[in-house]
Amino acid sequence: MGLPMIANETLAKVRVPLLDTDPILAILYICVLCVALFIGTVGNTLTLIVSAVAKNVNKVGKEFIVNLALADICVSSFADPMCILGVVKGQAWFDDKIWFCELISSVCLTACFCAFLSLSLVSTNRYIYVCHNSVYYTLFKRKICIVLCVISWIIAFFFQFPNFIGWGDHGFDGKSHQCIWDRTANYSYTLFVSIALIGSPLFLMSISYVLIFCHIYETKVNVYSLNTDDPDRLKKTWTQTLQSSRTLFVLFLVFVFCWTPYTTVIAMDVKDSLPMEVHLFVTLLAHLHSSTSFLVYCIFNKSFRKAVANILCWSRSSTSSDTMDTKSTETSRTSGSAKKPVEVTDS
Repeated sequence: MGLPMIANETLAKVRVPLLDTDPILAILYICVLCVALFIGTVGNTLTLIVSAVAKNVNKVGKEFIVNLALADICVSSFADPMCILGVVKGQAWFDDKIWFCELISSVCLTACFCAFLSLSLVSTNRYIYVCHNSVYYTLFKRKICIVLCVISWIIAFFFQFPNFIGWGDHGFDGKSHQCIWDRTANYSYTLFVSIALIGSPLFLMSISYVLIFCHIYETKVNVYSLNTDDPDRLKKTWTQTLQSSRTLFVLFLVFVFCWTPYTTVIAMDVKDSLPMEVHLFVTLLAHLHSSTSFLVYCIFNKSFRKAVANILCWSRSSTSSDTMDTKSTETSRTSGSAKKPVEVTDS
């Protein structure tokens, strides 16, 4: 069999949906993404509600937490379903919908870049709060934080924009089976994404958390050695600072876990020679990151967990109350047909 025929067969296989070529892998992929889609959409929505309703949760850097949730919800509620569509329909389905494929790619990449910037702002914000508290409320006023969030979206789109003007590109990736930025279009842009846009936030966050925990350790030594009028208050403050910083540090670790394989693979696979399964896995792992923040908050932040429980209980009790009111009204109307009318008022 000649090389052109082999190439044509390979190309034809790439264009066929993964669901047809490898049903077991495709179904497993779809199941994982469906779970991630549900957790990410519902979880990030609850994060936004908690941030709006619960004033005492995530008071420090709340704007950046909200910005991260907005970026994550773009991935989990829009990009993830499109990944499932790519696995089910394949590349051929997008041939006459190039604009739609570019839209999916640009929204996903912009949201991912914004998430990176938001996490960097979260870690920087926490560093200033813990290590330079005297200037924190000057540097991070609410209006300034909101402006920084808006700027992060603008910068994220700016970093994604080269794909529209020829430095990179958008398209359907036959190995990750989804519409995504083209990692093979220009290796210099691929390195830029890998090193500058993913590696730099990793480095910044690493330095920030090392300095934070060094400062917390030094503060612990001072707090537990001081003879003050109210040592319990100082110890409680120190404990709260440690717990909140630990939650954000876990967010950083999850980011490292989800994105390091992806950035390593795209940087090393210059000739696009790695198997499809490798690219499919690292891209899936990167997408899962958008569904993890809510779980981290629930596991490591007691106040957030209570706020979510209160919201869910309120929603359940509100639904139950509406049902009881409806039944009460119907009962009153039924009895009123045999007796004189009974006035029903909401409790």
